[in-house]
Parts: sequence; C-alpha cells; structure tokens
Amino acid sequence: MGKIESLKPERVFDYFEEISRIPRGSGNTGAVSEYLQKFAEDHKLECVKDDAGNVIIEGKASAGYEKAPCVILQGHIDMVCAKTPDSTHDFTKDPIELKRDGDYLYAQGTSLGGDDGIGAAYILAILDDGEIAHPPIEAVFTVDEETGMLGASALDGGMLSGKIMINLDSEKEGTMIAGCAGGLRIDSVIPVTRAAIKGVPVMVTMRGLLGGHSGEEINKNRINADKLIGRYLYELDKKAAFSLADLSGGDKDNAIPNEAKAHLVMDEEDFAELAKFTEEFQNTLRKEYAGTDDGLEILVEKGHEHKISVLEPGSQDKVIFFLNHTPYGVRKMSAAVSGLVETSCNLGIMKSGPQQFVATTSIRSSVESERTELTDEVETLTEFLGGTFIERGMYPAWELKKDSKLRDAMQTVYKGMYGKELEVAVIHAGLECGLFSDKIADLDAVSIGPDMLDIHTANEKLSIASTARVWDFLCNVLSAIM
Repeated sequence: MGKIESLKPERVFDYFEEISRIPRGSGNTGAVSEYLQKFAEDHKLECVKDDAGNVIIEGKASAGYEKAPCVILQGHIDMVCAKTPDSTHDFTKDPIELKRDGDYLYAQGTSLGGDDGIGAAYILAILDDGEIAHPPIEAVFTVDEETGMLGASALDGGMLSGKIMINLDSEKEGTMIAGCAGGLRIDSVIPVTRAAIKGVPVMVTMRGLLGGHSGEEINKNRINADKLIGRYLYELDKKAAFSLADLSGGDKDNAIPNEAKAHLVMDEEDFAELAKFTEEFQNTLRKEYAGTDDGLEILVEKGHEHKISVLEPGSQDKVIFFLNHTPYGVRKMSAAVSGLVETSCNLGIMKSGPQQFVATTSIRSSVESERTELTDEVETLTEFLGGTFIERGMYPAWELKKDSKLRDAMQTVYKGMYGKELEVAVIHAGLECGLFSDKIADLDAVSIGPDMLDIHTANEKLSIASTARVWDFLCNVLSAIM
C-alpha cells in the first residue's frame, strides 16, 4: 500500500496508514496489539497488555503539567470487516487499501476501519509528539469492541488511575457524546430435521441494500436482508411449492445485513411461477423503500435437477415463522431527548446448518426495563419454536451526568476556537464509556471524533478536513486541562 500524499495532520495519517496495513478484524487483533507494544518500547514508554489483548501505554506529562489530573485517552483497535460482493480481499492477511476522493478517505472494496483506527491514530500521534502540551496520559487500546465490547468488559479498571476520559470513537464532528444505550446479543438456536429430495436447485439472493450500523442507522427505514428474505419465503409459499435447503444472511450482529441468500429446491414446472412472483415482489419492495434502498435487487439462479438435503416441512415452517415474527427496527423513540432512538432490535446474522438454524439478534436500549422486555420477546419466540438461546456481550447504558467539568472545559475550548457551542448528545449506538464508568468510580467521560460516513459497510468514508479539525480541538483540550 503506497503512502497517501498531502494529508494533514501528517503524523495522524501516518499512524492510520500503519494501522491499516495490519489485519485487525474483531477476534484477530493480536498483531496490532504487538504493534502497540513495539511502539511503546521504541518510545521508551511504560506499557502493559492484559490477557484479553488490551494495551495500556503511559504517556508522561509535558513540562509544567506534571501535577495536572491524568487523562485516559481511549479507542478500540478492532474493525468491522465488510466488503463488496466482488471483492477478493482476505481480512486475515491483506492490508486495507486506502484511496482518496477529494476530502474523503475510503478503502478499495472494503470497510475503511476509520471506526476506530483513526481514534487509535490520534492517540499514537499525541504520544509521539513532544511539542503538544498535555497532562499525564493513560492510553487505552481495547480489543473486540465491535463484537460486544469484549475487551472493555475484560479490562481491570484498577489498572487505571485517571478519572477523566476522552473516548475517540465517535463519527460526527461538532458533537460531544455524553451518554449512550446499553445492549446485548442473543443467539437463538432452533433445531431442524432434514430429508433428501430430488429437484431443481434455485438460489435466491437479496442484494444491493444499504445496510449500515444497527444503532446509528436503525431509524433510517433501511431494509434488513434477513427479515426481507423471511417475508419473501412466506409470500412465495402461497404461490409456488418449494423446499428450503439453506439460508444465510449477515455476518455482523451490530450491522443491518445488506445481503441474504436462500437455497430452494422445487419442481421444474413451478419455476415460472417463482420467477413471476420474484419480479412482482421486487417491484413492490422498490416502491415501499423508494429513497432508502433503491438498489434492491433479487437475483434468481437455477441449477440442474439432482438430490439435495432440505428442511422437512415442520422445520421449514419454524424457520420462516421465526424470520417473520422476530422484531426488527425501532421499538420506541425517547420522549425526553428529541430524535433519540430509545429501544431497537436488529436481526444481524442467520445461518442454517445440518441440524439447527441459528440467528443472532442485537438489542439496544437506554432503558433497562425496555431492553428486558424486548429480550424476553425474542427469547420467548425462540422457545415457542422449540429452540434455545444464549445471551452474551451485555453492556450497560452510559447515563448522562448532570454536571461534568470535562464537558464544561471542552465547551469553552470549542467556543473559543469556532465561536459556537459544541453540541452535547446522547446516542443509540453503544460506546465503551458505559463499561469504563461502571469500573471507575466518578469517571468524567465524553466521546468525540471526526466525520465518518457509512461505517460498518464497504462504503465507509472518513473526512480528511474533519480529522484535522478534531485533532486541533483535541490538542487544545489537552493543553487546557491543568
């Protein structure tokens, strides 16, 4: 990967490029943890890596700031691995190929990893810069944030002394995040039985959908490919006879799936009815979602007749029932904060196997009782269909503090720089600040970051100019903490 020229601040983008060369999908962060340890060694900084792979580097205070309160700078080092259908990128070994289009950085056919690679790059650039005035720093790089904040969950809060924390995992310049939803994942496992039949295989693919982040984009009326294929199968069953061989859709529980596949088996004489229905269904959905998912395409590919393992009728009915009745989307908007999603649900992953159908659902809410109610709904549906479930990756909501010296200081700095107020917001997406607040008593925390678009997708973009402005803001904030 060649160097992207003329990007300022140079040190920040140099580190972002270095990080982008290292494969760092969730669950595969060992190499980037080692990179951080080597960075600390080269810069003669104290460093520790815990059993989960989290890395903490201690940055010494600038001259005159030795008695200033320690500041925790925090970001996560894993990324969501998404790519276009035609991409041959291997996230386990290939570097992210950075490209520039005007003010934006993007990746060739894959997600960029700006979430949260740019946050890590900010922190490294500060640790490496001898001219920026700042207090003592505890730089915390967590792993596996995208799969349930596993690194932050495992981190021992006693390893940190700081009571002030700036998380660098936000995607909107000019907004300071000061609260977020809590959530959890549910793996629903429904047993299925199979039989071998002879018939014509038909692969139905839902594609061309926008997808997106299941917190930030859940209120944008985007199609969930897993739910859509459930609706397709339910309505097709009224038109033509078929058996279901396999289902798959989505690969991240915190992303709205943008593609799903159903492998069907049917008699040759029923195919014409399926083709006709598919065209009508596609036209109907394009009208329903005009302006949000205009790129919807349903691809149908027919094979040659042979013997295939399919779900027996009772199992097929259970799977289709689950897909049609499991909740998706916004359940409730906040009455206290205008425009804030309070509670939502996303069916992120589904896959059928020889003996079971597995679906993973992400539930988010700022209100614990609502999260519990929605969790019960998914789990009751699973049990009703004879299945079992596993809850995992639970993380707490991060409640807005009434008073915050850090927020006040950052507001003052921002207004001095730009002559306007810094927006304070509570978001529906999950942030690690809630876990840190649970581990560190009286923690004063905020989250900031530069403008990014379409995170968790192959269309992810990072604004270069915004990255520079947030860098300047962050440096001025650190120098103001005395």
